Amino acid sequence: MPTRPGDAAGWSGTGQESGNKVAAAMAGEDCNPVRNRRSGTSSSAYGASEKDEMQRRTEGERSSQTSSNGRVDVDHVITRKMQLIAEAEQLKPAFMKEVDSHFTEFVDSLIEKGLRAPPEHGKIFTARRSLLDELFELSHIRTIYHMFIALLIIFILSTVVVDFIDEGRLVLDFDLLVFAFVIGLGIGPVYVAVAYALPPASGFIVMLEQVRLIMKGHSFIRENVPRVLSSVKEKSSTVPVPRITQYLYFLFAPTLIYRDSYPRTPRIRWSYVATKFAQVLGSLFYSYYIFVRLCIPQFRNISQEPFNLRALVLCIFNSILPGILMYFLIFFAFLHCWLNAFAEMLRFADRMFYQDWWNSTSYANYYRTWNVVVHDWLYYYAYRDILWLFGKKFKAAAMLSVFAISAAVHEYVLAVCFGYFYPVLFCLFMCFGMVFNFILNDRRKGPFWNVIMWTSLFLGQGVIICLYSQEWYAHQYCPIKNPTFLDYMKPRSWTCRHVQI
Repeated sequence: MPTRPGDAAGWSGTGQESGNKVAAAMAGEDCNPVRNRRSGTSSSAYGASEKDEMQRRTEGERSSQTSSNGRVDVDHVITRKMQLIAEAEQLKPAFMKEVDSHFTEFVDSLIEKGLRAPPEHGKIFTARRSLLDELFELSHIRTIYHMFIALLIIFILSTVVVDFIDEGRLVLDFDLLVFAFVIGLGIGPVYVAVAYALPPASGFIVMLEQVRLIMKGHSFIRENVPRVLSSVKEKSSTVPVPRITQYLYFLFAPTLIYRDSYPRTPRIRWSYVATKFAQVLGSLFYSYYIFVRLCIPQFRNISQEPFNLRALVLCIFNSILPGILMYFLIFFAFLHCWLNAFAEMLRFADRMFYQDWWNSTSYANYYRTWNVVVHDWLYYYAYRDILWLFGKKFKAAAMLSVFAISAAVHEYVLAVCFGYFYPVLFCLFMCFGMVFNFILNDRRKGPFWNVIMWTSLFLGQGVIICLYSQEWYAHQYCPIKNPTFLDYMKPRSWTCRHVQI
């Protein structure tokens, strides 16, 4: 059907008008979000500014209030402080009670933990011979032993010759041995015990016996109390209490570690026992001649010379020979002969009282092998128990504690025996001993480090003999009538100058 021009024009006008309305509507919808966002932004900005204004007003009011007051209310602060102090005083008894209860629980748990046996097993005893007994079967080592016997003969001959030249006769004067042993232990033990004036050698015997019994008593308690407590806790029908015969055997056995039984030899070789005691007696005479020929002539007139660095250095180097000889004699007489003699009489089969300490290239190894009997006690009852109580992170503290215990006991014995406090050995243990233990450690190998170790041992023995001998003669030649406590603590050899000997 044909369309008329008017109709077409009307249709087109109507469509254009409707299109304009649609476009206007769409434009209005597009503009609304923009307006909304603008209005929202403006309103939020207005709100933020309003909040800032309110905050500024509040601060202004506070500042105006403070400025109007002109100062802080001191009475209110003091009142509040007194209230807090009163509350603290009320809480103090409850707090202290709580702390005391926690501390008591901690100590009880520590004691209970200390009485429990460590999870690691202790020393295991096995039947074995002493190292020197095995080495003396070699002719080369036995020759060294013969050389020391020859040196003893030389000392005896020199003393006899000097006696004939000076006196025209043989003078059998063993006053040093008589003073050291016979008077102290034979004639007046009650008097000297009351007067605390035991001679040095007798004092050493008594003090070392005291230390030995204390160490054995600690081992006996340490090994048996955990077993008894464990059986009581488990309500066992039998309590593992050691028999009196086991305790008596332990008191005389050459060990400081208690066990209910030890490995035993099948029989006693009495000839071996007699040989060992004869060697101990020979070592005593050896030490007598060392003091008479090498020490007493050197230190008898030492107080006539001024105390200076030159005299001290010469004294130390002149004391190295008698010092190292005495060192060998103490090792041979006690650690080898004496302990082996008692081990043989008691049929005690574990004879490892020492190891090859002379081959040590480190002080750590030397401390472990020089005296195995004492080292085992220190390791199991001092070092390992400290680690068991406080943890393995305290290894350095445990090692320092072991050195401190050993140094204190050595100095205690020397101070009581000599009658004066002169902590030379304590300083050597705690200073040089600790330093050498870390410097000359187990990583040091080879003959060079063995030479270094022996050199330091020689110098150490020279220092010990020199300084203790000087102090001994200073106390003999420069006595103090009414000594105070500080007089026993101060070295008298530094000020004693005795002219007439």
